[in-house]
Amino acid sequence: MMLPVARLLDLFLMAVRTVSFALAMSLILAAALLTTTGARAAPATTLPGKLDAQLSEWGLDISQVSVYVRAVDAEEPRLLVNPETPRVPASVIKLLTSIAGLDILGPNYHWATDVYVDGRVVGGQLQGNLYIQGYGDPYLTADAFAGILRALRVKGLIAIEGDVVLDNSFLAPPEQERGDFDGAAQRSYNALPSALSVNRQVTDIHIYRDWVNNGVGVYTEPPLTGVEIVNEARLVDAPCARRYHNPIATFIPATETAGPKLRISGTFADECGEEQVGRLLLTPEQHAAAAVDALWRDLGGSIGGKIRLGKVPKGARQFHRALSQPLGVIIRDIDKNSNNLMARMLFLTLGASEKGAPGTLEKSRDTINAWLNKRGLPMPELVADNGSGLSRETRISAGSLGELLSWSYRQPWMPELLASMSIAGVDGTTRRRLRREPIAGRAHLKTGTVRDASCIAGYVLDRNDRRWIVAVLVNGQDGQALGAWRGHAVHHEILRWVYRGAPLPTDSGD
Repeated sequence: MMLPVARLLDLFLMAVRTVSFALAMSLILAAALLTTTGARAAPATTLPGKLDAQLSEWGLDISQVSVYVRAVDAEEPRLLVNPETPRVPASVIKLLTSIAGLDILGPNYHWATDVYVDGRVVGGQLQGNLYIQGYGDPYLTADAFAGILRALRVKGLIAIEGDVVLDNSFLAPPEQERGDFDGAAQRSYNALPSALSVNRQVTDIHIYRDWVNNGVGVYTEPPLTGVEIVNEARLVDAPCARRYHNPIATFIPATETAGPKLRISGTFADECGEEQVGRLLLTPEQHAAAAVDALWRDLGGSIGGKIRLGKVPKGARQFHRALSQPLGVIIRDIDKNSNNLMARMLFLTLGASEKGAPGTLEKSRDTINAWLNKRGLPMPELVADNGSGLSRETRISAGSLGELLSWSYRQPWMPELLASMSIAGVDGTTRRRLRREPIAGRAHLKTGTVRDASCIAGYVLDRNDRRWIVAVLVNGQDGQALGAWRGHAVHHEILRWVYRGAPLPTDSGD
């Protein structure tokens, strides 16, 4: 309990009148100690303000909500509601993956992509095979991959007389299929890990107003050999409104008698700008092979043999190495934009880096648990699954998540972690949330949403410039369609309360 200065002075004067000066000083020091330790009072366990009553209005029960709130400079949390209950965190679990990556690998960690040859290069011709080995670069964009091939040309390679061999052996093949989570196998968020993932396995389909031919133009990034583009879209003289503008991209898989096709149909209003649609059209291996062939031939190169899967043989010599951006930069895409494939690749890299290739989910889970125990952050309830949150099995408690964020704030790589999070009302997944409120620009957050969970966690700078740790996990009940809006309503009320300084009913002045 806090003692005001006037009360401390009264105690001191009373002690001087009745006992010795030395005893008076002892009493006053004891009272001062009581004052300074008042911040360690037990945390509140009920939701602030009218939030308890509002839950029923939103179709929620307190048993569905877990909250952890703590000032970064406090020894104890300010608010704990169901802190030990395991919850589905959805993409909020990416914070665990990112934090483990920063601490185990370091913010300056780079992924490599290596090119090997097993023959001589004579007059620009490789008399043998060329091998491209991936090590799980989460952000090997189409441009970055094209840059690797351009480097081969600059180094004098023109013709490959043998095969081009793609080595994916650094990561074990996934145990799932792309459509297993929600049936949307072509949606980019369902990409599965592969050690050589060109452009995150996504085919970016560009549809634009073709001024040269006065029609609709189409191209893909990266270009893909063997995928026929069938352009049936019609240009219409109309304003850019959905009733006039409706281009449709349809992928037709290969059959025994025909190769894969990408059909573009519908209408394109001539007042509209270029559209870009990302889809998973081919398997990771097919996608990389089609990109290699198209990009290499665009550079004037040739391939005499096949493009196939395989491993780099002993004795092959390294011809070129490309490095990714550092982890401290890459996690910005993982957390701000909640990129599932990149999170999964980082998660698998942790296991491979600690326990050797090939990277597997089991190795990564063991690595995460061992690391947490080493750091004094045991999480007995944790089920990390694949590290991305695109999972029905992942579990963590708000208490564990809050303690992890508290520990992380005191680490040397804290600025990289903070910079990776979405800024409320400004960018990333929270760019449209709270953007017209005073808290906008003052909260660095990671969101997570799946069918039965709506969650948020991160750091909030209050109106007095004190920073707080916040974790709010809202889960649906069996058979309940939670709806993200219910979770958002709880998140926003907690965040507003924290912005005001997280006042408790016993606090004065608020």
